[in-house]
Amino acid sequence: MNRRYAEKATVTALILSSALVLAGCPNQNGTATIRYEQLGACNGFKEGNNVVSSGPEAAYVLFKIHWLDNTNGKVNFAYDPARLFVSSLNTKPNLTTTSQLTQKIGALATVATTVPAGKNLGHGGYAVFIVPTANSSDPQIEANKTNYMLSYDNPTSNPGVLMDKKNSSQTQYQGVQDCLTKSW
Repeated sequence: MNRRYAEKATVTALILSSALVLAGCPNQNGTATIRYEQLGACNGFKEGNNVVSSGPEAAYVLFKIHWLDNTNGKVNFAYDPARLFVSSLNTKPNLTTTSQLTQKIGALATVATTVPAGKNLGHGGYAVFIVPTANSSDPQIEANKTNYMLSYDNPTSNPGVLMDKKNSSQTQYQGVQDCLTKSW
């Protein structure tokens, strides 16, 4: 019993010392926060007689960027949505260039903007990513059971960037096969 206690105490001490080391290395430019939310996934949509698809083993995953908060930044935050990527994927950045999907669902795509130091900005833009799935006739089902986290490939001239996912504990999302049959 004492050995288990000692092992737990050692692990706890290592975690706390790691947190202190990280806290001791703040970004000299301050910190900006990107607040976002995962909305769900879909497979594609019809465009006239054509079908626009995410692919046979992939799904579109939609996110909404709510706020770009630079109140703790010491320099302007040059937000570039092309620097967003899904953390669990091996490629970055991987934001799809299919802003056509956001237009079709009646939403605005997330756009580049500069947030002055000490300010925050309501954003409301949508980001769409193509994520790989298992071989399935309905890939959005798998994607809607996955909690995807976004990261930001930040240049050193920016404040440090924290990603704040509004629904980070959610593990099930409402999706559809046809992206245009849902109000996102």
